[in-house]
Amino acid sequence: MTGKVNMEKLQLLWLQQLQLEFEEICMSYGLQLRMPVFEISETKNELGAWCPDLRTLRLSRHLILNYSWSVTMQVLKHEMAHQLCSEQFGIAGAPHGEVFQQACELLGVLPEYRRAGVVVVETVEQAGGGGKISAQGRECLARVEKLLALSQSSNEHEAALAMQKANELLEKHHIRELGCEPQHRYGFGIIDRKRKRIEGYQRRICTILHEFFFVRVVLASLYDPLVNDTYKTIELLGTRENVTIAEYCYHFLENRLASLWSLNRKRFKGSVRTEKNSYYLGLLRGFHQKLQEQKMGKDDPRIQPRVGDLIVAEEKRLEIFVGMRFPRLRKISRPGSKVYGGTYNEGVATGKTITFAEGLTGERPRFGGLLPG
Repeated sequence: MTGKVNMEKLQLLWLQQLQLEFEEICMSYGLQLRMPVFEISETKNELGAWCPDLRTLRLSRHLILNYSWSVTMQVLKHEMAHQLCSEQFGIAGAPHGEVFQQACELLGVLPEYRRAGVVVVETVEQAGGGGKISAQGRECLARVEKLLALSQSSNEHEAALAMQKANELLEKHHIRELGCEPQHRYGFGIIDRKRKRIEGYQRRICTILHEFFFVRVVLASLYDPLVNDTYKTIELLGTRENVTIAEYCYHFLENRLASLWSLNRKRFKGSVRTEKNSYYLGLLRGFHQKLQEQKMGKDDPRIQPRVGDLIVAEEKRLEIFVGMRFPRLRKISRPGSKVYGGTYNEGVATGKTITFAEGLTGERPRFGGLLPG
C-alpha cells in the first residue's frame, strides 16, 4: 500500500515538473503554446501522445521510470510539435511530412525523434541503440582498441608506435568524415554524477575535452524523476564517434586523478580538501600542456585549403546542433580556487606522464581521443 501511495505522490510531482519543463521549452525557443492538460498514462508501448480534442498531452509512466529524463524531454518535445501543428499551424489530425518537421525544428527535437505519429518503444530504442555510430566509425574504433592493447606492451618502442598509429587513425577518420553528412550525424552524451555542483577539476576536464577532442561541452541540469530532484550534468555534443571518445576520456581522467591521489595523499600535509584540489588541478594542467605540445608538433601550416574549409564547415554545423539543443546558452566565468603551489607543481609534472593506454576493458569499452604520439 505504501508503494502505491508513494507512486501516486511521485506522479503528482512529475506532472508539476512537466509543467515547468513545458514553460521552459516555450521560453527557450520563443514559442507561445498554451499549457496542455498533462496526464501520466499506463501504456507501455505508446510512450507519448497529443490529444487535440481534449488538449491533453500524455506521457507514459513506463517511459519516465525506464528511460533517462533527457529521453522523456525528447518525447515531450515531439508531442509539443504535434500540439504546435494543431493549435498554431491549424493542421487537423496527425500531421505528416514537411509541416511536422518544421514544428520539430522550431522545438529543437532531435532528428531520431521526428517520426510523425505517436512515440512508441521502438522509436526510443532505435534512437538510443548502437546503430548511431556509422559502420566506418565502428571499424575505426575497433582498430583503435587493438592498437591501444599493443600500446600497453612492455616493449617501449612497440608501445610508442602503437599509440602513434592509434592517434593518426583517429585524426584521419575525423578528417575523412568531415565532408559526409549522414543522417543523425550528431548526438550527445550526458555525464550525470548525481551531484548538486560541478567541481573545479571537472570543469578543467571539460576544457580539455573541448580543446582537443572535437566536442562541445555544456554544463546543464537534469531532473531525476525517481527522487524528485535535479542534479548538475556535463553534456558532450558532437559526432557520435567523437562523443564516445570524449566520454571515455572524461571517465578515464577522473578515475586516473583519484588513483594518483590515493597513491600520494599521505605525502601532503596541508588541508586535505585544498591539497586534493591543488593536486588534481596540477595533474590536469600538466596533461593539458602535454596535449598542447603534441598538437603544436603535429599542426601543418601547409594544410590543404579544402580540408581547412571542411573543418570550418564542420564547426558551423556543430554550433548549429548545439544551438538547437541549447538555444539560450550563456558563458559564465567563475573565480579561481585556492591551491598549494608545491602540490600543484608536483601535479603538473605527473600530469605530463598521463596517457590513455589504460582501462579500456570492461563491460562498456570506451576509446581514447587525441592520443599521445
